[in-house]
Amino acid sequence: MSSTATYRTFVNPFASSISLEERLFFLLRFAILGCFVGHGIWGLLGKTAWLTFFEVFFFPTSLSQSLMPIVGVMDIVVGVSIFFIPTRAILLWAAFWTVFTALLRPSAGMGMSEFFERAGNYGPPIAFLFMIGWNQFRVKAFQRIQLNELNWKDGLSSLEKILRWSLVALLIGHGGLSFFNENALIAKHLQFLGLAVDSATLKFFGVFEMILGLVVFFVPRLPGLMIFILSYKLFTEMLHPIVGQHRDMLETIERMGDYIIPMMLLVMYSSSRKSSFAL
Repeated sequence: MSSTATYRTFVNPFASSISLEERLFFLLRFAILGCFVGHGIWGLLGKTAWLTFFEVFFFPTSLSQSLMPIVGVMDIVVGVSIFFIPTRAILLWAAFWTVFTALLRPSAGMGMSEFFERAGNYGPPIAFLFMIGWNQFRVKAFQRIQLNELNWKDGLSSLEKILRWSLVALLIGHGGLSFFNENALIAKHLQFLGLAVDSATLKFFGVFEMILGLVVFFVPRLPGLMIFILSYKLFTEMLHPIVGQHRDMLETIERMGDYIIPMMLLVMYSSSRKSSFAL
């Protein structure tokens, strides 16, 4: 496959006329954009739930409330920068920040399922960073990343693994929230769907998602699997604003990686069936 230095900012990831490299490059950037912008706007709004994470560092409430908008602006700048003018330095920060914020959840006593469930946030920047590699990282830290700088020749197999493992983690993690934590928000969503909200239902739902994660791990190319997961995640995450408030749409946007990862895998598997590309 050929790669060019220049790329279009916006492309149709399902258009056959667009190269696989350019489609994947767009989707990686778009996943990070949604995650950081959604998370950042929550910071600007001063999301009350964030106070728990600041308490991990013993910050007083007044200081935490002052820092939230700063964190929010930082996140939005990072997301927009990576989408329009991606650089190695900002991408490295994005990978660190998404892992760090995901680790804050078990640090705040919420359990490890919360960390794994956020794999849709840290999976794309880690995958993006891996595709760039560390060659000339210091020299080009603040230079715009070009399409042909990613390791398309030898790195696609590893890219697929990172994305697949991220999808496995987020599915099993979300299932764990239901099975082990009996998460109140999941229970609220199930109740809205007319299902009985009891321990047995939550555990059944959790087992279903964990099994779905295992299916992705062992038979990711199962026909229709990625389309089902994409539709399933879009539907379940859209319940946030439907069941809650309009601004809870930010929860849906923040989880952009949950939808983009199966979309990228779908694009990669479809390309491997239609051409000489192989994983």
